[in-house]
This record gives sequence, structure tokens and C-alpha cells, in this order.
Amino acid sequence: MRAFTVYQPYAYAIVAGLKGYETRPRRTNIRGRVAVHAGKQKITLDSMRVVVVPGEGKKLHYGAVLGTVEIVDCVPVEEVVDSLTPKEKVLGDYSPGRWAWVLKNPVMFDTPVPARGRQGWWNWEG
Repeated sequence: MRAFTVYQPYAYAIVAGLKGYETRPRRTNIRGRVAVHAGKQKITLDSMRVVVVPGEGKKLHYGAVLGTVEIVDCVPVEEVVDSLTPKEKVLGDYSPGRWAWVLKNPVMFDTPVPARGRQGWWNWEG
């Protein structure tokens, strides 16, 4: 299965259904269900644009595949930025010229699966 790596807490926000778009500098032609990997790097609170608190009994995991999500489209951020709530706006970089991967039907695993991530797209054998 194709996979992509995201910093926490954004990876959690995707599989929890809090983040409907993943913004990137490049478009993607990939569609369908993909794995969401939380990178090992911990970003400091100063660099976080939003604090996402996991649900009761949950914690942020690093260096693991947290679940899956479907990519159903990829559009210029300019097409969606005006329809976003303030919370959604801080969960991505909606600067002009970037792309928004449209995410639907997230599935969070009960137990994250440890995995070594990579930059860009990579294949996860889980």
C-alpha cells in the first residue's frame, strides 16, 4: 500500500477525521486508500500552528503507521481556502501555489504499527 509521512499532531488529525486536506507543494495523481505514517521527529510547541489533543485513552505515536485515508482528489489550495473553518486553516499551509489533497473516510488503527517512514511516497507492507 502506498504511504506518506506526516509530522505529529497532523498525522493524528488526518486519521481522526479532523483534517480533510493535506497540503503539499506538489500535486499528486495518487487516488484511493493510502497509509498515514507519523514521523519520528517531534516538533516543538513553538513551531506548531495548532494543538491537537487525542481523544480519551489515546496518545500521539511516532514512527508508526496510524491508519489509512482515501485521497479522492487534488486541487489548488485557492479552490478550497475560502470554505475552510479557522481550525481547518491552521491544520495546513494554504499559501497560494500549493496543492490540497482531498481526504475522505479516515480509519484509525486500534494499535499503531511501527514502521520506518521516508520522504515522498513509499510502499508500506503492513
